[in-house]
Amino acid sequence: MTPRILYVVFAFLFLVSTSATSVPSCGQVVSTLTPCLSYLQGKDPTPSCCSGVKALKTLATTKADRVAICTCGKQALATIKYDPKLLPVLPSKCGIDLTGLSWEMCCNKAK
Repeated sequence: MTPRILYVVFAFLFLVSTSATSVPSCGQVVSTLTPCLSYLQGKDPTPSCCSGVKALKTLATTKADRVAICTCGKQALATIKYDPKLLPVLPSKCGIDLTGLSWEMCCNKAK
């Protein structure tokens, strides 16, 4: 994915994010997970990717946080080409437990 396309995606997600509440904004979620793009396209997760996953766990403290993160993640994933089999194993590859958060479920069912 070219940097120009990535900037367009960031701008779009920033505009649709809901910053009026205390849940993580879409911009936060996207910037936190941007280092994982190469992993989602078939490479090994980098230390900065795993740091992003760890930061995401820190953001996902309440159910509302997890629903917001899930919703944003699904929107962002819809704009890129990636291997969907890699996403569910990313937390374990980074040694991080993200129980209650999954991109594969209905976001409103986040625990």
